[in-house]
Amino acid sequence: MRATGITPILNRHPELAELTSRITAFLDTHLPAPVCEGEQRPDWLALREQAAQAGLTGFDVERQELGRVAQGTAMFLAGQRDCDAREVFSSGHAAMALRYGAPDLVQRTQELALSQGRLAGVASSEPQSGSDLRGFRTVLIDHGDHLVLSGTKGLISRVEEAYGFVVFGKLVGRDEADTVDLREVPLSAVWVPMDTKGVLIETTDPLGMRGWSFGHLHFVDVRLDRSLLLGAPGDGRRIFDTHFAAWRLMMSLVCLGAASAAIQEAADRTRRRTVGRTPLAAIPSVAARLGTAASEVEAATAWCFALLERIDQGEIDTAACSAAKALATDAAYRAVDLALQLHGSEGYTRRTPMEKRLRDIRGLRIADGPNDTLYSVLAHSLVTGDQQPADHRPLARH
Repeated sequence: MRATGITPILNRHPELAELTSRITAFLDTHLPAPVCEGEQRPDWLALREQAAQAGLTGFDVERQELGRVAQGTAMFLAGQRDCDAREVFSSGHAAMALRYGAPDLVQRTQELALSQGRLAGVASSEPQSGSDLRGFRTVLIDHGDHLVLSGTKGLISRVEEAYGFVVFGKLVGRDEADTVDLREVPLSAVWVPMDTKGVLIETTDPLGMRGWSFGHLHFVDVRLDRSLLLGAPGDGRRIFDTHFAAWRLMMSLVCLGAASAAIQEAADRTRRRTVGRTPLAAIPSVAARLGTAASEVEAATAWCFALLERIDQGEIDTAACSAAKALATDAAYRAVDLALQLHGSEGYTRRTPMEKRLRDIRGLRIADGPNDTLYSVLAHSLVTGDQQPADHRPLARH
């Protein structure tokens, strides 16, 4: 399968060649062709565990010379096979526990998430708050030596597969819990093991991205050791912005990988399929539309990797990362929609990967903040000159 979108990256970063070869070999062995909804669904969690055995779940945090660009490359390659493969490689959301957790939590996360391939999740958005960060009602009540977590998070992914979640909420003192205005309390982040008493799961059926469970998490007076707090109290916004600036680009590259595969499959079909004696590829309107889709996907891929390179150099442009995710998922959706159209009626069946890709990418145009909101983050930065988003900026769900 062609990897045109990452060829310039591999040329600029020859140190990624060995990792790229290992990931490609893993995918060729365990996921040799794109997934169709009509086929048996892969055991994604088992694939992640196998990836851990192959040393492919911790490279982004254990090998500083690889960094986020390497993680993005893995996401692009995974997306070429299926959007649900996004959890197979790298540390994922466990990176927040590794970067901001206490030593005991870091050690345990290294063993479970990296060595064993267990999955970590993130719980930020809430049913009533939409994209309003200040509107969170999930609270962490400080009892001195421990915290008590209460509230609801959703809709979020991995509710059944993850062994623990990074949860964002408002940390308040025991005496002020009933009187404080939560909108004025800064975010904090805490690690919540899923086997803790009081953690309840409520699942629902999503339209796409069905390879992982989806639903709500309810926290009913969940007692947590204070050492599970990530960073300092009130550090949640910084943790969130730092992590999700890169994570939005990762999800973008998953979609762009899927789109690049769809474009290649559509190009192959237009060469074989004829109208009369004329190949579809020779019809100017078809060629123009296919070329436009390919151009948009290539441009979005280049922007995402350029932003990841800047992150690896210590420069985080939150507004640009937000807009890049919106642009990438919009371009990917249009490309897959065109590829489905060029496959004709067969594209509208579960025998090709097109309809699954379309549903999966549609979900990722909502997850991590709806695209209209993400574009507005960049607009805000252009108007104000501030690269950091306003308080109403979008939340992450996947």
